[in-house]
Amino acid sequence: MTPSPLRAARPATSILVAGYGALTSGILPHLTGLPDTAVTLMSRHLTTCPDPRATLIRPDAAGATEPDVIIGCFADDEHSRSFWEHPNTAAVLAAHRPACIELSTISPAWAEEWHQLLQGHGAVPVESPVTGSRPGAVAGTLSAFLHCPMADERAERVLGAFTRNRYRFSSPGHPARFKLVYNAWGAAILHSLGVYARLLPLLLGEDSTTAADIITTDGWMSVIASAKLGRIDSGDYSDPDFAATHMAKDLRYARDLLGDLPLINLTLKAFEETVKLHGPYADFTAVAAPEAS
Repeated sequence: MTPSPLRAARPATSILVAGYGALTSGILPHLTGLPDTAVTLMSRHLTTCPDPRATLIRPDAAGATEPDVIIGCFADDEHSRSFWEHPNTAAVLAAHRPACIELSTISPAWAEEWHQLLQGHGAVPVESPVTGSRPGAVAGTLSAFLHCPMADERAERVLGAFTRNRYRFSSPGHPARFKLVYNAWGAAILHSLGVYARLLPLLLGEDSTTAADIITTDGWMSVIASAKLGRIDSGDYSDPDFAATHMAKDLRYARDLLGDLPLINLTLKAFEETVKLHGPYADFTAVAAPEAS
């Protein structure tokens, strides 16, 4: 009698990453570097896997996966819904009851509905919009805004691979609400940075170099200025850390949440103009370019 071949032991944690972009490209190496972990990347656009340690599949193959953790990262509510409400996803949720980490910036209404949807399938919803853009993802230092109805060791292990700070909110939808306010506030500051930075050479001449040193190294504005002023000065908005079109979407969601605030309308108009001038996938600092302001 010929013995049956031994089946390879299943890794302790199987992760399905749904959606590939600037954020997930940064976190993927942190996930594949986790010990005793198998990572599957689902993408409709990629033809080769960007990390040889991960397995690339098409969306129609998602139903054959057996994930312990699913990470979703999508452009907007529509793309998030199309994945989480798909029958293949529903079957996986019901069969394996994974911890599901939604990193996308989505509307509060969909966030609350998403929690109910996943719990209805027996899965664990982990609402977790993040901040830090691609640099934070690459460094593994993203900050996550969390709501999860129960403690889940699988989610904690995976989030620990690419986040430095994790802030916990008490109610579903609260992370989504906070992230929209946070992004709208930051977008307005970024827009103003381009306006005021261009005034310094006109007002100070050769002393504008000293002013730039002060702005980027001293005082409460230095964190923002040091991170973004160099890219604004160079005018290189290709290869985005965060795409202008995504910020415009976030601002529209923020306007739906907060109402017709003049500052949101002004900033949204600037980002929509940026998308027209520089293209949807220009880095969001392009809002500070002279022609965008």
